[in-house]
Amino acid sequence: MKNVLCVGVVLLLASGCNALTGGETPSPLEVVNLRMQAYNEHNLDTFLSTYSEDVEVFTYPARSLGKGKEHIKKLFEDLFREGSVHVDIHHQITKDSYVINHETVVSGDKETEYVSIYEVRNGLIRSVRFVRD
Repeated sequence: MKNVLCVGVVLLLASGCNALTGGETPSPLEVVNLRMQAYNEHNLDTFLSTYSEDVEVFTYPARSLGKGKEHIKKLFEDLFREGSVHVDIHHQITKDSYVINHETVVSGDKETEYVSIYEVRNGLIRSVRFVRD
């Protein structure tokens, strides 16, 4: 049942609508939380469906870490296959098209704390900025 729900959400995002909001584009918070859920489930297809084709990833404020959905896929494909990553969200703040998360990412026995800033436009993540030491 869970997989059917995830497939349904992916199809709704791809078509630019959301059953929960009466056919409207999903909110930035809904998109980011779907991304987080897919991350924890190691579901690469759903995870990638939350990003725009030309997504840009930065270390805050503007040092580029890469661009494009294919870049994201290459970064996460092996991690998801291994099933060795997990994210915990401690706090979320939303403002218009932005969602700011205080997160801890666990990969194997390593924990890294981040503040992540997601810019969401038209139901897709357009940019991500990671604030870390």
